[in-house]
Amino acid sequence: MAALPTVEEARPSRGGRPRDPSRDGVIRAAILQLLADVGYGALTMDAVAAEAGVGKATIYRRWRTKQDLVVDTISDLNAAEANNPDTGSLEGDLREMLHALVGVVNGPTGAATLSLLSTVPRHPALAEAFRNGPLSVWQQSFGTIWEHAEARGEIGPGFRTSVAAETISALLVQRWLLTGRPVDEAYADQVLDTVIMPLVRASV
Repeated sequence: MAALPTVEEARPSRGGRPRDPSRDGVIRAAILQLLADVGYGALTMDAVAAEAGVGKATIYRRWRTKQDLVVDTISDLNAAEANNPDTGSLEGDLREMLHALVGVVNGPTGAATLSLLSTVPRHPALAEAFRNGPLSVWQQSFGTIWEHAEARGEIGPGFRTSVAAETISALLVQRWLLTGRPVDEAYADQVLDTVIMPLVRASV
């Protein structure tokens, strides 16, 4: 799984021209909205331009194909949301991270992701974008949390690679993807207090 990521530096587009960063937020919001509404199969470059209120040339200068457009969008997902909290305690850091994840799954990014999941297995480029984009972002952020907690003596050196560490977001993601039940901050707190922290304490 929210606020859209802020692009701080323009990257050369797949179409060869540099981007105008001032339009990125509007265009990405349009892409996510259309993915949620119509899915990857029905998404068109022209529809993105219309939804974003920009000229078609603005879209085609940035991306040559629909796949390029979606891959590029996926690659930047969650960069702002997974923001490496540093509250001074493992419990505080995990609570902030889980709350951030709740925001993602309940926002435009989450809706677009749900729509894309059935498409990803048939498009290796999309799968790679998910692995190298949002999945990598969250893994790195949780890795930083484990590093800080280890330095404070809250966990042992092997915890970050343990099965227990893999459970941190698993219940939230399962509830979101499979049950259709609400994923809110109260549920995240319950998971943290009754599942995650007891596992952490048992590992010390």
